[in-house]
Amino acid sequence: MALNRASARVSGQLAATDGGLPRLVAWAAGVLLALAWCVDLANTARVLGEEDWVGPPERSLYLLTLVSGSVLVVLGWIALWPGTRASTTTVLGVCGALVATGASAVLWDAPKGVFGYSFASSEALGLLLLLTLMALRGRVWQIGLVSALAFTAFLTDYLREPYWPGQLSGTLVAVGVGLAPGLFLRWRAARHREHVATVRAQERLSLARDLHDVVAHEVTGIVVQVQALRYVAERDPEAVRAALPGIEAAGGRALESMRGLVTRLREPDDAPLAANVAQGLEQLAAPARCGRPQVRVHAGAAVGDLPTDVGTAVLRIAQESVTNALRYARGAERVTVVVEVFDRGVRLRVYDDGRGGAVPVGGGHGLLGMAERARLVGGELTAGPLGPTRGWVVRAWLPLGGDGDEDA
Repeated sequence: MALNRASARVSGQLAATDGGLPRLVAWAAGVLLALAWCVDLANTARVLGEEDWVGPPERSLYLLTLVSGSVLVVLGWIALWPGTRASTTTVLGVCGALVATGASAVLWDAPKGVFGYSFASSEALGLLLLLTLMALRGRVWQIGLVSALAFTAFLTDYLREPYWPGQLSGTLVAVGVGLAPGLFLRWRAARHREHVATVRAQERLSLARDLHDVVAHEVTGIVVQVQALRYVAERDPEAVRAALPGIEAAGGRALESMRGLVTRLREPDDAPLAANVAQGLEQLAAPARCGRPQVRVHAGAAVGDLPTDVGTAVLRIAQESVTNALRYARGAERVTVVVEVFDRGVRLRVYDDGRGGAVPVGGGHGLLGMAERARLVGGELTAGPLGPTRGWVVRAWLPLGGDGDEDA
């Protein structure tokens, strides 16, 4: 299908270590860092080995740029490792800039000579690589922080060699050169994601049309046959019995087609609907493990007798609420789901003991979807802090038989 082909094509184009960085580029950057370090090592050995060298008497200080470059190379290799997160890249970028700045501070009072102590190739390339990876992976404030520190580090080259012209403009160009590749790769990855989303939307629309055409065709045939049988039922009962297998087969084909198409319409992350509500609620329960709170479910046997629309709403709201709690409740040890069935409706509560609201900081679309699902069955949903310092709770009341008043 078009959707699968597009996804595979984009995955192949963006086979990456992290954040959209192609593996070939990552390997090339790592090799380039190693070559730069080898060049710096050879230059340092050559300078220190010259007997008639008239440079600074503190020859050991010349090794400092090689040491600083070695640290930047190691930090760059770590940042290139597959799966490195933005927070880790930020720490590596800050450390790299501080190392280069610290080396310049140590060399500030060193006597300058013919060779000086200007930035080594491995230092400059290491900082540029960290800037690129930061622009590719980080948030705005992280990119700004590392860029500011890298700008300061490049600017301190003046402390090592005061005779370098155009220091300020050259530093701005260096920072821009470091950020540009990462921003370009980030833009390219965003374009591919938009393309995939467009293809997926078009394919889903096409499947929806197929669903309408197939089911409408089969159901229309069923309706026509039933209407015809109404006129011949009394005169020819045998014709009715002969037509029933065909009607049953048409209904089965319609259900099978609808089931297959709806399955394709599901997103990969969509939780499948359980065979019944009780089973679905039981599947939410989970023991505590490293980095994940315990999930407890309390539901009576009457949950299994709920109408289909209300039961589905209960299950979906519970699934979404638990997912939000697991993702956004910081420090939570327990998530509890309580479902109570009354004569006039169902009360659902999902609460946790974590810090902060179990809702994304920049979103809340999940809550809007849950509230809309509750509204469609005549109910209501609220969400908010459980206590003054800890906890978040989602409350829903779903009436039975269309009555919106909660049973006392």
